[in-house]
Amino acid sequence: MKRLIAFILTAVTVLALVCGCTGTTVVTDTDTEAEKTTEQITTEPETTEPETTEEVTTEPETTEPETTAPLFPEPEQAVLDAPAATAFKVTGVYGNDMIIQRNEYIRVWGFADADQNGKRVNAEFAGLTGAALIEDGHFMITLNGSLPECTEGRDFKVYGDGVEYVYSNVLVGDVYWVVGQSNVAYSVGVIINEPLASEPGRKVEMNNDDLIRLNMYSMTDSSNGLVQGTTDMNEDVPIKRGWQKPKQGAYSFAAIGYFAGKQLYDRLEKKIPIGLIEFAAGGAALNAFCPNEICDALKIDKYDKKKGIYWASSVNSNASRFMYNHYMYAFQNFPICGLIWYQGESDCNLQNDTKYIARFTALIKEYRDRHNLINHDYPVFVIEFPPIFQAFPYESIRQYMGTIPNNVPNSHLVQSSDLWKDKTYENNLHPYCKWEQAERLTNIMLANIYGIGDPEYVEGPSAVSVEYSDDGCTATVTFRNVGDGLKYVGDKLKGLKVKLSAKLVEPDSVEIVGKDKVVIKASKKIKSVHYNCEQTDMFPETLTLCNSAGVPCNSFILK
Repeated sequence: MKRLIAFILTAVTVLALVCGCTGTTVVTDTDTEAEKTTEQITTEPETTEPETTEEVTTEPETTEPETTAPLFPEPEQAVLDAPAATAFKVTGVYGNDMIIQRNEYIRVWGFADADQNGKRVNAEFAGLTGAALIEDGHFMITLNGSLPECTEGRDFKVYGDGVEYVYSNVLVGDVYWVVGQSNVAYSVGVIINEPLASEPGRKVEMNNDDLIRLNMYSMTDSSNGLVQGTTDMNEDVPIKRGWQKPKQGAYSFAAIGYFAGKQLYDRLEKKIPIGLIEFAAGGAALNAFCPNEICDALKIDKYDKKKGIYWASSVNSNASRFMYNHYMYAFQNFPICGLIWYQGESDCNLQNDTKYIARFTALIKEYRDRHNLINHDYPVFVIEFPPIFQAFPYESIRQYMGTIPNNVPNSHLVQSSDLWKDKTYENNLHPYCKWEQAERLTNIMLANIYGIGDPEYVEGPSAVSVEYSDDGCTATVTFRNVGDGLKYVGDKLKGLKVKLSAKLVEPDSVEIVGKDKVVIKASKKIKSVHYNCEQTDMFPETLTLCNSAGVPCNSFILK
């Protein structure tokens, strides 16, 4: 009988491992009737003594379930001894069908009235547990471990005394923020109804069998009465759209985000669920996505006493802070795998373009400090602006954004100079090449996160540094992501310009030297080196530098 019990316990443990959904604490299967109660049932350590028989026996296996990170400290005894809360609310970030970030500590939080202060809230998911006290009307629970990816939906429970929240069909995978202005707001539905768009985008599959989940927030959504440009924040999500499956949410979701998520999911053989959270604000400059702390520290905006709001100069001169304060703040404790960024068009003026890199660097550091406890420096993928044939200096901000990989650790530029050439398209500020941009983005994500492909070949050359000769008339630019070596298409290396005085001019000569260097010579002292710096620059008509795989060089300015 003892052997039978030991065998059953071992089988349960092994089954949990096979499912891939068990964390660092073993509990009974969440599908059992016992799990439907609020009492946590754990298996005790095996202490069975070997039987004293002549038959040789084998000790039962005691394999621990797979863990992806060190155990998070268990709640203090004072927390466990506290009375359970009888009334509280869980953040609206949580919901049915959501995806939780794998290999990262899992936090769940919420709110309660003052009479619940000092009381305990419990949580459990896929074998992990946690508890925390309500303090000042808030609680934050961190479960006692992390989880690998899991394609099997499970219940996530948060409970107290007589109150229980159960979120069903919760998956574990990779979650991405998709952030930007109107080119993020540009939806899958727009592509589907654009006859000039490529067929893969127009006929993209939106299948609920795909483990892709979407969560969307836009400046057009209600912000619960908060005024744009104030320091007021929504502690919780302002709308209850929740997590949606592809058939329910993809049509109105960011095309660049859904296309990348779909391609990523398929190329990972549908083994890793993909969660996408969109934050879109048409016409919004960088200041709109900044927390109060960043705006204050960098003096990004000014306070208008008459209107009672903060605002900053940009193409549209709209209010500051509101996208973060109204929509993104509620998600700041929700871990993510990475961030997709398509923004900057509204910063293309002389007041903002030169400051963009410092602001963006500070912004990403702030985001990273708030999101993840384990994988802090998650990757950031910035979409390079393709040619834009309108009378705004987009080429200026594009140059500065091209240097983001030199300033933000683990950041990557998604080259777009070869993906859009339609000068006659009326709305060319919003190019319909979103499928193609997502395809390149996906290649870069696969190489840098999943080890599928090599960044040296799937990312375009990125200028790392420039060295000047003693007389300043020769500049040597060093690149990374060159593959087998830099090359150019056609009969000439085009696209590099130098500033000798106040104007950009063609250098006297340009030559690829070795695998990763370009030597530029001019008749006078060179003040700075530029690439993809004209408004209508496009590959390969006016830009010809690329890596050995033919991926175009990214835009840049080096001084």
